[in-house]
Amino acid sequence: MKNLVLTIFALVALSTAAQAQFLTGGLKAGVGSSSVSVHDVTSNPAEYANKESVTSYHAGAFARVNILGFFIQPEAIFTQTGGRLESNPNTSITNRVSDIKFNRLDVPIMAGISIANLVRIQAGPVASNLLSARQEGQSIKSFMSGSDWGYQAGIGLDIQRLTVDVRYERINRNYSDPSLQSNYDLANEQILLSLGLKLF
Repeated sequence: MKNLVLTIFALVALSTAAQAQFLTGGLKAGVGSSSVSVHDVTSNPAEYANKESVTSYHAGAFARVNILGFFIQPEAIFTQTGGRLESNPNTSITNRVSDIKFNRLDVPIMAGISIANLVRIQAGPVASNLLSARQEGQSIKSFMSGSDWGYQAGIGLDIQRLTVDVRYERINRNYSDPSLQSNYDLANEQILLSLGLKLF
């Protein structure tokens, strides 16, 4: 049901933009630097003391409505992201590295100002739907919240039909495994670099 609601939300946002005046839209893709960190851990908090960044990828579509120097830009983006967690070597816990990977369908709704039809300053919420989640090759999706909200903020540049964006993103999720009495909040942060092509 959550998947269906988020998909309908994305389609409605894009179709609404498609009917508006001063519309542009197209495709975009890019890479990022992604990390995960945990907070409020109820078991073995030292296991998650250190974090390392990994390369993330994203691709999707966008539509943009421009009105008097302001714009609203809904997007539908498939994102492959994650991070690496390492236990604290100064504790009694055996040092180990744990890779976490997520596949998500994200729907950012960006809003901002456009300066001289060249530079964009933007921010907005992100509705994120978790498609899959794996830790060391094992699925952990059933232990995590499927749909959550986050935010993005950054700057963009328009050069004729090309768009370039640099954004910061943060999305929080809750992890809960009753069998191990393990519960914590997980934050997935990214620095995203995107290249887009306006199709209309």
